[in-house]
Amino acid sequence: MRPSIQSRARRTPLLALAGLALVVGASPLLVSGADHLDAPAVKLDHRIDITDVYAFRAGAGSTALVLNVDGLMTPAASRTATFRPNALYELKIDRDQNGAADLAYRVRFSDPRANADGTRTQSYVVRRATGAEAARNVWTGAVVAVGRTTPWKHAVRSASIAGGGMAFAGTRDDPFFFDLPGFVTFKHELLGGTTDLPTLLGDFTGSDTFAGTNVLSIVLRLPNEKLGGTGNSIGVFATTSVRSNGGWRQVDRMGRPAINTVFNGLILPEDSDYNGLEKDAFNVQRPSNDRGTTTDNVTAVLDAIGGVLTANGATPYTAGEVGAIANVLLPDELTLTLGSSAHFASGSSLATLALNGRYPGDDVIDAEFALLTNFVITTGDGVNANDKSLPSTFPYLASPH
Repeated sequence: MRPSIQSRARRTPLLALAGLALVVGASPLLVSGADHLDAPAVKLDHRIDITDVYAFRAGAGSTALVLNVDGLMTPAASRTATFRPNALYELKIDRDQNGAADLAYRVRFSDPRANADGTRTQSYVVRRATGAEAARNVWTGAVVAVGRTTPWKHAVRSASIAGGGMAFAGTRDDPFFFDLPGFVTFKHELLGGTTDLPTLLGDFTGSDTFAGTNVLSIVLRLPNEKLGGTGNSIGVFATTSVRSNGGWRQVDRMGRPAINTVFNGLILPEDSDYNGLEKDAFNVQRPSNDRGTTTDNVTAVLDAIGGVLTANGATPYTAGEVGAIANVLLPDELTLTLGSSAHFASGSSLATLALNGRYPGDDVIDAEFALLTNFVITTGDGVNANDKSLPSTFPYLASPH
C-alpha cells in the first residue's frame, strides 16, 4: 500500500482544505477541475485526458452516458480538435457494483480528414462488450454503431446504436463551471494561515473560468434494458487507453468528479517534491482497488478538514461518519439508479444525503464543498450554472463556442 497522506510532510489541515477545493497548479494551464488535467501523464496529451463523466435519465426508459476529454479548448483550437486515433475510449458499467465493469461501450476513431472550412472530421466505431471481457481494456466486443464526428460549428451528426439508442462524438461546450481565480486567492490565503471561513469564502468572484471553452464529447443514449433494467442501480466510470507493446495501456479513469484531484497527491504541484505519482497510479488502477489504496487518504483529508471546522466553531464529522463517507465515495464510480431523475447530490445533512448519477448542469462544486465540510459550506464558489443553456434533447450538451 502506498503511504497515506498522514505519513508525509506538510499534511496540514489548511492544505487538506485547499485540496477539497480542487488542486490548482502555479500556471493557469495546470488546472484540475472536476477531473481536468488531474495527473502528470494525461497532461502530455489532452485528447486522452478525461475532464468529466455524466450519467443521467434521458427520457422514459433511457439513460445518457457522457465522456468528455480535451478540456479548456478555445474556439480557435476547437476548429481543428480531434480525438486521438490510436486511443481507446471506454464507458464502463458495473452492474453489481463490485468495482469491476461487466459491460463496456468502446469507441475508436480514424485519422482525421480536413474539411473545406478548416475543421476536421473522423469516423468512429462503437463496440459493446460484456462479462469479464468488459473489465479489460481491449478493442473487442460486438460492433453496435458506426458514425462520423461533428466538427466545430457543424450541425449535429448522430449514429443509431444496434438494439436501440444513439451515439454522438464531436466538439461541444464544456458544461463544467467553477471559479478558478477566486479559488487561487482562497488557496493562497488558506495556506498563508487564514482560517476564518467567511473571509476565505469572500475570495470567490462568482466568475466561471470554463465559460467560453469547449471539450470533445462522446455521448451515448441507451435503453435501460441494455444497462441493467429500470429501477436497478449501476456504477459508471470511464477510461482512456493508448497502444503499448501490442496491447492497450490505461492512462486515465474517472467516475465521480474530483476524487483523484481532491484525495490523492495532495502536495501542491508548485511544491518542489510534487511528482504526481499517486495520481497517475490511481488513474491506471481498477475501481475494485480504490478502497485499499485510497481510503486512508479520504480519511486523512476529512480529519484535517475537521480541524479547520473546529477552529471556526463548527462541528466536524465523527470517526464513524468519516468511515461511512469513504465507503460511499469509493470505489470511484458514479452510482445511478436507472430511471431515476434524481441529481448528483441531494439532502442538507449526511443523514439525508443521496447521490445519484450526474447531469451536465449539476453544481458538483457546491455539493462537494457541502459533503466534505459536514454541510457547513453550502454556497461554494458562487458559480451556479453553465454559461450556456443545456438542451434537453440529444446530445444534451450545448453547441461549442
